[in-house]
Amino acid sequence: MKKQKEVLGLRTLFRLPDDFLHLPELTKLEKLANRSQCHTGYMLWIKALFVAGALRQNGLLYTDPDKPLTLTELARWVKIERGSYVAPVVALLAQCDLMRPASNGHYQICHWERYAPDAGANYTGLIKFDLPDQKSQARSINQQAALTGVTPLTLQKYTPEQRTKLAASSGKILAYLRQQSGKQFSNDSATQILLAQLFEQQVTIKQIKQVIDWKCKDWYGTDYWKFLRPQTLFGPKFNQYLLEAPPAPHVQSAAPLTKQRYLANLFNLCCGDVTQVVARAAEESVSTTIAEVEEIGHAIGH
Repeated sequence: MKKQKEVLGLRTLFRLPDDFLHLPELTKLEKLANRSQCHTGYMLWIKALFVAGALRQNGLLYTDPDKPLTLTELARWVKIERGSYVAPVVALLAQCDLMRPASNGHYQICHWERYAPDAGANYTGLIKFDLPDQKSQARSINQQAALTGVTPLTLQKYTPEQRTKLAASSGKILAYLRQQSGKQFSNDSATQILLAQLFEQQVTIKQIKQVIDWKCKDWYGTDYWKFLRPQTLFGPKFNQYLLEAPPAPHVQSAAPLTKQRYLANLFNLCCGDVTQVVARAAEESVSTTIAEVEEIGHAIGH
């Protein structure tokens, strides 16, 4: 009862780094597990952190120091109804160095010193988020600003007109990414900041779409498909992806390439998507219509 009162009184149970989702252990979990396993692993690990914090046993999970903790008890603690789900998830967490079997059949939260609450720290709440350096503080401020409607610090150097144009360009790029991948993404400040950094490097929207096309094709049907998202595509590896990408189709002014041949090639490249052919042609300053593209498609057997 005493522990329950302490928890209800918002005694801090554990702490997390501000960027804990980028910890190498969680990154490894994301690479090794499919989406369902990953979500179950997150859930079990976070709930285990709550239990370990409430027990105050240096990250060890047990009720009797002389008896092993059964998977059934562990499943009850983390509120997983089917005990059969626990064993493979615990094995996966152990492989990722998140939680492992310890002595006497107990379980240990790995790196507990990272999550142990500070004695006498001046904060309340079940979880404390650490801000270990200025970069983390800036990231946290930007995240809070996104929730409150205040312009993030990274975007404040732009004028309101520039931010409006940036948001519009970001929206068009995300719409293209949704069209190519079938995934949904929000036009948030984090994505706009990544794109603003690319634009400052003189990267064009055409080059960004070239990377989207390439990674949609390169990662489709592989484990890397789950990484097809703005923070991956438009992040530090963008230039590497751009160098890997095959050149985009373009009109060669001096080459004997007719408009019909160009549109036919583009039609094949776009897998018969007439609307996409028209849009891609417009980017290359080639004027065409849906009717003209459909006629070319019929001519080449589509």
